[in-house]
Amino acid sequence: MNQKYYTSNQSTITYDLNIFKVSFSKKGKILGIDTGKKYIGLSLSDYEKRVAVAHKTILRKKFKEDIETLKISVNENDVVSFVIGLPLNKDGSKGPRSQSAITFAVDLSKYFNLPVYFWDERFSSIGIEKEMIRSGVKRKNIKKYLDVSSATWILQSALDAANYGDKI
Repeated sequence: MNQKYYTSNQSTITYDLNIFKVSFSKKGKILGIDTGKKYIGLSLSDYEKRVAVAHKTILRKKFKEDIETLKISVNENDVVSFVIGLPLNKDGSKGPRSQSAITFAVDLSKYFNLPVYFWDERFSSIGIEKEMIRSGVKRKNIKKYLDVSSATWILQSALDAANYGDKI
């Protein structure tokens, strides 16, 4: 999974952890994104790029409207790059949901001209949902928090891999 994509404006879209780490030298935060069918979950790193925190959930509309909502978060939080969850199939292959995330990433990169890093998010939502149930979150409230929790898990996992590598 070490392919690299380039958008027409030369913003990098990558799976390569070393390329992702380049954004660590820039002053600002990283925005984690989980693109669901109905919602987009957002999380933010701290300025040191060590800790991810839940930010917000966006009800998906048309891409242009979603971008306008994202623009507020990007500008208010000094975002220097994005981590987007890539929903691969169990066997690691890309399916329709993966293609949707890739398309979203390309469009996002074109709009903001910021680097995008993909993180394999297989089983993240399932694991988070189980943890929520175990923690006592009522099933009717799980959907409300699932995408933002997934975005936080995606970003924290990418930060840990970039900061600690094999040490975790």
